[in-house]
Amino acid sequence: MNDELDTSASEEQNNVPAEEIAGEELSALDKALLERDDFRDQLLRKSAEFENYRKRTIKEKQDLIEYGNEHLILKMLPIVDDLHTALDAAKQSSDPEGFLKGVEMIYTKAIKIFEDAGVFPIATAPGESFNVEVHEALAHMPSGDVPEGHILQEIQRGYTLKEKVIRHTKVVTSAGSPD
Repeated sequence: MNDELDTSASEEQNNVPAEEIAGEELSALDKALLERDDFRDQLLRKSAEFENYRKRTIKEKQDLIEYGNEHLILKMLPIVDDLHTALDAAKQSSDPEGFLKGVEMIYTKAIKIFEDAGVFPIATAPGESFNVEVHEALAHMPSGDVPEGHILQEIQRGYTLKEKVIRHTKVVTSAGSPD
């Protein structure tokens, strides 16, 4: 019972600001209790700071995912505008050469934007050896001209972003001679 009184007296003393205690001589227990309270306060502050940091980084990560393509999209919007203009012009004109030149210019502009962003087409030619790292075989057809395991035709172009394949080239491969 006496220990309980001593503890409550110490706790009461802990609630007294350190400035008021400064003039008095503190016992080792009182010093340890003050230090404990200081550490508890520091821990609570650091814990709150860490929680705020965690929430902030989660929000920043979500924003990066949600708006990460904004820069590229802004660069691609003029391409969409040019296509819209070309389609309107094609409806009003019967000049296929002019339309073709316009579409070729838009295509060149789009390729330049992608190259500036580090996106490049994967070069694939008929007769080239099939490479599973960059090609995806859609069909396997017999061919007397092209040896087995080589590409007969490119169906859809593949692309890399920096060094990573982001879309494999879709190809038809040779099954060798039909014999």
